[in-house]
Amino acid sequence: MQGNFERIFERILVFTTSSSLLLVAAGIFSKVLNNYEVDKVFVDLFVYIVLGASGLIFSLVLQLFALEKIKSAMHIVFIVFYEIAVLVIAALLGEGYAPYILIPALLVEYFIGVGINDMFIYHDRFIYECEGFEGKDLETYLFHNNLVAIDLTEKTKGQQVVLFGLSVVMFIILVFGKLSEGYFNLLITLLVIVFYLSVMLCYYTLGLFKNDVFYAFLGFKDYISDKKKILRSVFLIILLASGFAFILSSNKALIKINYFLSEYDEQLNDNQTLQRDDFEYIPLPEINMGDDFGPDVKPNIILEIIFEFIKYAAIVAIAGAVLYFFIKPFFTRHWRVFWSEGKLIRFLRDVWSDIKSFFRFIFSKDNSSQAYSTVQAKSFMDSMQDFLKKAKRSKEKTAEIDRLTKQFMRLIDWGEAHKIHYRVNLAPAEYTKLIEQYFQTEDNKEAATNAGQLFEKALYDKEVLTAEEEKLFIESIKKVLQCE
Repeated sequence: MQGNFERIFERILVFTTSSSLLLVAAGIFSKVLNNYEVDKVFVDLFVYIVLGASGLIFSLVLQLFALEKIKSAMHIVFIVFYEIAVLVIAALLGEGYAPYILIPALLVEYFIGVGINDMFIYHDRFIYECEGFEGKDLETYLFHNNLVAIDLTEKTKGQQVVLFGLSVVMFIILVFGKLSEGYFNLLITLLVIVFYLSVMLCYYTLGLFKNDVFYAFLGFKDYISDKKKILRSVFLIILLASGFAFILSSNKALIKINYFLSEYDEQLNDNQTLQRDDFEYIPLPEINMGDDFGPDVKPNIILEIIFEFIKYAAIVAIAGAVLYFFIKPFFTRHWRVFWSEGKLIRFLRDVWSDIKSFFRFIFSKDNSSQAYSTVQAKSFMDSMQDFLKKAKRSKEKTAEIDRLTKQFMRLIDWGEAHKIHYRVNLAPAEYTKLIEQYFQTEDNKEAATNAGQLFEKALYDKEVLTAEEEKLFIESIKKVLQCE
């Protein structure tokens, strides 16, 4: 459940950071941009609705792109078609001047979301790579395979610069809005607070990511038993700091901008006489170009036709390449499989389930025992150790079953939390059969079945599982654990 909470929390930060920035900019400069005297309204309710709804859509699309491992070029394809759809809606609703603001605003909003979402994608990859290891195995694995950890570390450094840049941009918008007598109200003030709160929480998550990498290289994983308590402490610190800042702040500005502006206006109003020099115009002598370069010669008709052909061929080639770039993704096998298997409906269903788990996790009581294995999971571990002693497996096989057992213990812990009790006389596939009956969707049932069958295969087969089979086992366990 904590994994669902973290995933939804991270995507909420993507939404609030990008959307609040664009909504504040649109709200503040609406008074300057709109000209009611000539009936030119660039920013209206339609613009606010589109910016808010688009931020939510963008966060979902970015999560879907990450799950499907979509190439970066698809970002351009998506935003172009999305803006075309918005332009069509604006035309149907008679919003004539709104696209002048929405076209650049949506482009900026989307790529801000892409930049922020990247740090969560890199962290997800790092967690996924370390999923099957713990303790000394994790330390050894990262010692030999540390590219993902290095990428995450470099990404966190870049994200700190990006977040600082966005904070400066918001400050500049507020300053210029104040100087240009922009529109400020309570809603805009709340959006500014939401933006800076989101930025601070992004810095908070970056700090957790750095600690994840640091402790993982020492062999520690899940070193924080309850991140919800830490998040509450962060909110409490922010609340106390804001309260002290409100009490200690003064209405008198430290930098008196009006003083400098008035002095600048006085300098502009000074009537200083400019000295004008009288320059006499002396015309240049006419030059006969024919004498120097010869008489005019008509271009060769054949060369002219060739050049025209090359020009239009280049135009057609560029237009064809652009059209191919935007149309090709809709004819790929990945696209056909995505729609034929109903992955979009499944994704939206999973998102809704994650959202319910998110709010259930927020308002649930803390359960400190979740950090430890249940009695049933420990008994399962003891039975596996007894089996290995009697079977006398190789070192590679023993290490594999040890890794898989730790994963299967998490499945038993999940089952105990959902009243699916494990008994010692149950084989792994028999227990996952009970879990399978708990679910209603075929996808979740298949994940539970795969977990049991692959564990029994590893248990009784003398050969170790292939990398693909062990990866499927871990993914199946993760999918079951994410369900509620």
